[in-house]
Amino acid sequence: MAGIAGIIKSIFGICETKPLSPGLWSLESGKVRVKVGQIPELSEKGGAVYLKGPDLQKPVLVVKTEGEGYLAFANKCTHGGRKLDPVPGEPLLRCCSLGHSTFDYEGGKVSGLAKGPLTLYSVELAEGDLLIAL
Repeated sequence: MAGIAGIIKSIFGICETKPLSPGLWSLESGKVRVKVGQIPELSEKGGAVYLKGPDLQKPVLVVKTEGEGYLAFANKCTHGGRKLDPVPGEPLLRCCSLGHSTFDYEGGKVSGLAKGPLTLYSVELAEGDLLIAL
């Protein structure tokens, strides 16, 4: 049954990664400030959330990596524009469409119908928050 549900989710581009509440992030002078310490999904390696809102040109996917590491990508596959999910247990991202293009943590295309790499944003930790330069 999970296989059929997965196919249906892929047809409609439904990802597992959930949007982050607007109260946990803000846009300040071209940078997004994310309160990572208050986000349970970003407490463990491979956890992720995405940001969307009228002030962002594209949704942003934030992924927790090793230790205190975080990555931020434009949350849009270069094939059809669907959102992305991290691949559990692997340093990869996967498109939520039927084609399931995959990308490495540098944004490079690994497989699938994607037309090119993902946009990877610069990130830094400051005062316990994650700053993403758009």
